[in-house]
Amino acid sequence: MHPEDDHLLALLRTERKDTFSAVAAQLPLTREQVADRCRTLAAHGLVEHLGSDIYTISALGERYLDGEVEASELETN
Repeated sequence: MHPEDDHLLALLRTERKDTFSAVAAQLPLTREQVADRCRTLAAHGLVEHLGSDIYTISALGERYLDGEVEASELETN
């Protein structure tokens, strides 16, 4: 997990779903960086890809933000 991931997840929690460009406009990240982070977060099950460049927070992502899941539990091999 990167420091900006919590901010990205919190934003998706608030907005429910958004495009890379819309998220990047609200974070100190480029559209490409948001796309990369969303793909990584999706691989860990924290966000869901809805098609095109739209993502939303998943139930696991909600639990992570609520402190019910530790980042170390999300690591893939």
